[in-house]
Amino acid sequence: MDFITKIHIPSVADSFKISYTDSIISIGSCFASHLQERLDYYKFPSFKNPFGTLFHPLSIEKSLQRTCLEQPFTEADFFLQDDLWLSFDLHSQWASSSLPTLLSQLNTSLIDFSKALTEASFLIITLGTAWVYEHLPTGTIVANCHKQPQIIFKKHLLSLSKIRASLKHIVQLVQEKQPNIRIIFTVSPVRHLKDGAQENLLSKSLLICAIHELLGTGGKNKSGNLLYFPSYEILMDELRDYRFYKEDMLHPNEQAIQYIWERFAETFFTSSTQSLMQEVANIQRALAHRPFNPEGEKYRQFQANLQQKIKVLQEKYPYLMINDKFPKTTKGDNE
Repeated sequence: MDFITKIHIPSVADSFKISYTDSIISIGSCFASHLQERLDYYKFPSFKNPFGTLFHPLSIEKSLQRTCLEQPFTEADFFLQDDLWLSFDLHSQWASSSLPTLLSQLNTSLIDFSKALTEASFLIITLGTAWVYEHLPTGTIVANCHKQPQIIFKKHLLSLSKIRASLKHIVQLVQEKQPNIRIIFTVSPVRHLKDGAQENLLSKSLLICAIHELLGTGGKNKSGNLLYFPSYEILMDELRDYRFYKEDMLHPNEQAIQYIWERFAETFFTSSTQSLMQEVANIQRALAHRPFNPEGEKYRQFQANLQQKIKVLQEKYPYLMINDKFPKTTKGDNE
């Protein structure tokens, strides 16, 4: 007897199969960060987007427009709060007491991101919510309120047509930058219950409807360069149990994230890619090994064998992101 309702994911064309020679970018809500972490763990050629967490389509659109058109940040994009410079277009990770330093670092990252987008094979876009906050003094939709007084914002729900137009513009911008890029859309499995239970369902439904109106029925467009992956549906239907959530009962826990990642991997990764991922994972586990005696001969031999395995893997797969990403083995307290 099958005790889960498994989501059917149609097989994807070979052109949508990901290998280690493909460069990948993940952008969007916090679930995009979870995907990025796993791409990093398995040493895929990937580039971390500099904007941080972006929850709604308009913030993703604005960020990608700035990237594709190479529009640098200026002083006008920032405001001072508690002696820190912040931007409504950015995550709080870009907070600094020095605006010149912040602008220099941010615009350098923007240039790097623009170059990475030009070279990218895949762009994964994770949409979190259709609820947005309008900054009343300027009339702009913000990516982050930065705990500013609620009275200066107006919260409202994006219409289906507005979301669809935003996604269409995103595709246009990115494809003009990189005509051969393939874009994977997904909706974050994180529930935004602070908006309300019904409001969260309405929000997620609008996002899914907009994506499918853009792609057409079946979750893929006729040109074959856009596709949908059902992250939200997998958590809601395959993992219908609170044991798959963190203590807040809103965010998927590590087990759920790993399950969704495995479904993603079996959908998009070639068999040879999955085999190589296993080799990388074996090395990662070995690097995480914490010896009882880090000064002992047994551990020195373990290190030597491990470094030899890394060298062999490097020589066999020179395109792997290994050189500066496999850390030196660290000392520990158990074996």
